[in-house]
Order: sequence, then C-alpha cells, then structure tokens
Amino acid sequence: MNFSAEYAVAGRTSAPVGWSHPSSSTETHELIFCTSGALYMGLGFERFVIRAGESCILPASTRRYGYRECTQETKFYWAHFKGELGTLPTHSTPNVDRTSRLFDDLIMYSRTPEYDDDACTCALKLVLYEIARAGAVSEDAPYAKLFAICEWIGENCTRQIRVSDVAEHFNYNEDYITRMFKVHYSAGIKSYIDTARLKKIRELLLSTDKKIKDIAEECGFDDSKSFQKFFKYHEGMSALSFRELYFGSGGRKKQED
Repeated sequence: MNFSAEYAVAGRTSAPVGWSHPSSSTETHELIFCTSGALYMGLGFERFVIRAGESCILPASTRRYGYRECTQETKFYWAHFKGELGTLPTHSTPNVDRTSRLFDDLIMYSRTPEYDDDACTCALKLVLYEIARAGAVSEDAPYAKLFAICEWIGENCTRQIRVSDVAEHFNYNEDYITRMFKVHYSAGIKSYIDTARLKKIRELLLSTDKKIKDIAEECGFDDSKSFQKFFKYHEGMSALSFRELYFGSGGRKKQED
C-alpha cells in the first residue's frame, strides 16, 4: 500500500454510557479501532457508526465529532498521525486479535522512554498495514483488484511468471497494469514479482535445510546458475553466503550448489 505516516500520539479509551467524541479539527489524522460497543461519529456533514471490529480513519483538518452519545460501554484504540493517506482505506474491518496486539505494542512503545517517536512510527505503520490489508480484501474497496493481483503473484511466484501472464490472468493490458503498480507501489510489476520470489527464496534458505539446487528448482529456475545470478543481483552475495551470514558456517550443514 502507498501511504506515509508519522506518529503523534496514541492510546486506548473505555468510554462509559453517555460519552461522545469531542468536537475537534486537528492537523493530524485520527485512526479509531473499536473493540466493543459503538461510536457515533460525524465528519463534516457525514455521519456514520464505528462498530466493534471496525476501524475508521478521520482525515486531518476536517471537523470530527460525536453526533450521539454511547448507549453502552465502548472500548476503542486511537492514534493520531501526520502524513499522506494515499491508498489507506477510510473504513476497514481488520482482524481484531492481530490489530489489538499491534495497537498494544504501539501504546507500550509510546509509554516507554527508551523508545523514541521513530519506534512508535514503525509500530503505527504495522497497525496501518493491517488495516489497509483488511480494507483491500473487500470486493467494493477501490484497490481490491490490485490486492487480488498481489495475492495471485504471491501464490505463483515460485514459477516463471511474466507481466504478460499476470495481465492475461486478470484480463488487463500490460501497460495499464504496469502503470497501476508504479502509482501504488512506486515500482513496476516486474519488480514486485521479483520481490515476491526473493522473499520465498529467503524463507527457504533460512527456515529449511534444503539444498540450494533444490530451492532453485522449487522456485522455478531452470538451473542453479540462473538462480545464483538472480539471487546475487538482488542480495549482492551468493545464496550459500546469505545462509551462512545468518547461521554461520557451523550453524547448518554446509550446502553445495
């Protein structure tokens, strides 16, 4: 997803019956993730309800307010941040447990002196990525098709897929799909395919004892030579050197090409 974020402040609120969101208009965006109850929010002239399990991003410099009091105890996480919202979805229904854990980490970092705002920004981005991912899954989301393409690439990156294969599968023009990726990922689709494949190779190198020639075959390379050329181009070292970098020469049985 294409967005930028700079952490400002975050917390968790337990709002009693009769509470409503205060009226404000700040220079920061406000992210709300409701875990129980419901918030009755207004944004300019728009009104909507944020229910348990739902998230909402309220953009900066627009008046936000509670148009109705809570009818039951309502618990929610919140965070204020600066940046460009880009392709972040305004509304989303992320995984509750995963998003709650990420928010708890963010709040912990914000309250621990040893962690500065940069650490909080990193934690905040993980929350936003989780929300963006959930928002993209929805069929009516603006970037649902793009997310579906990324999912398909991830599932098929272990074979020699080309841009034309992706375009044909989704019935898109190659030039159009390339431009779409450059807009939303700041890179072409070929680069995205290579990155997905590289992640799979790293996973196999660092989490299995498979021989490098077997990994090359599993990841769709015709021979070890082309595999090594691809890996060295992206990582600046051989696959064997990469594995030994993290495990040491004695950490795993030495693999031959």
